[in-house]
Amino acid sequence: MDSTNDRTTRKQYSMQYKLVRKGINEIVDTVNTKSDREAKQYFQLKKQLDKESFDNLYEVKEDDRN
Repeated sequence: MDSTNDRTTRKQYSMQYKLVRKGINEIVDTVNTKSDREAKQYFQLKKQLDKESFDNLYEVKEDDRN
């Protein structure tokens, strides 16, 4: 198997997302998931907040620091 193709395939299935605190733009946490929706669900459950409270405090963004 070509290692270049293997890396591309894996990258398509998992991306890194960051949890950002609104207002102060602070990165709170990061996670590797298949989608931004999955990342948002993960962070919301981890913070134990309902959707409205979570959306008021945080936003989930693709982590482009790498």
